[in-house]
Amino acid sequence: MDGAEVAVNCLCSARSCASCWCPDNELANAHRECKYRRMADVMGELDEARDELLDEDGKLKGLVKDVKEVEKRLRHKLLPVNAWKLIPFFELFMCSPKDELHQW
Repeated sequence: MDGAEVAVNCLCSARSCASCWCPDNELANAHRECKYRRMADVMGELDEARDELLDEDGKLKGLVKDVKEVEKRLRHKLLPVNAWKLIPFFELFMCSPKDELHQW
């Protein structure tokens, strides 16, 4: 998979690394070591953000600006709910192709 395919399947931005928390302006530095994104951490924060920003029907309660800020911070889309979450103990981000890391 190339970077765009990984981004679509991970519901991430193609401008960020799907596997780690590397700053976007450092993506060209393949030697940079950054903390891996952990599925449980990201999904937990997404659930909190959904509870705060969306109503029970998944409709926006607040401002679109707030959703964009959360998505940028978490590097993940709030909607749709990612089906990968249904697979227990699966580290989607760590399973993303490492040869693609920081080459997008």
